[in-house]
Amino acid sequence: MSIQTADLETAAETVGVHPTVRDARVVEHDTDAVPRALEIVLEREVDRIPPGVLGTLADHDCGVGSVQQQGAFLIAVAK
Repeated sequence: MSIQTADLETAAETVGVHPTVRDARVVEHDTDAVPRALEIVLEREVDRIPPGVLGTLADHDCGVGSVQQQGAFLIAVAK
């Protein structure tokens, strides 16, 4: 069991202005063990999560839960 201390809304706003981020938004999952997460879509052909994005997530007490490729885009889910 973990205590959710992440500031997802502020992290979404802050990470969303990074030049490699195409979109960042808080999503709701009714059936997930963690019902809220930050979904980050990186720009085309970005093949890793840049250090600046990781640092911003850490500043808001968020950690990366999963990363997957969808076509030309990398999708990261932070909690």
